[in-house]
Amino acid sequence: MGLLPVMVIFGLSFPPVFFELLVSMALFFVLRRLLQPTGIYDFVWHPALFNTALYCCTYYLISCLFV
Repeated sequence: MGLLPVMVIFGLSFPPVFFELLVSMALFFVLRRLLQPTGIYDFVWHPALFNTALYCCTYYLISCLFV
């Protein structure tokens, strides 16, 4: 059993992973906005693949915090 319970909002049931995805997406957008001015994307071969990996890493970190 996880730390977060199932949330019911306006009759819709949301599992805890939904909120983990939302928090990790917000953190991903903040990280991406911070990394763009640094010029790291000039050294990245495939920016979309880098963004996907960055999002997966943020989701992993957030899901480890909530377990």
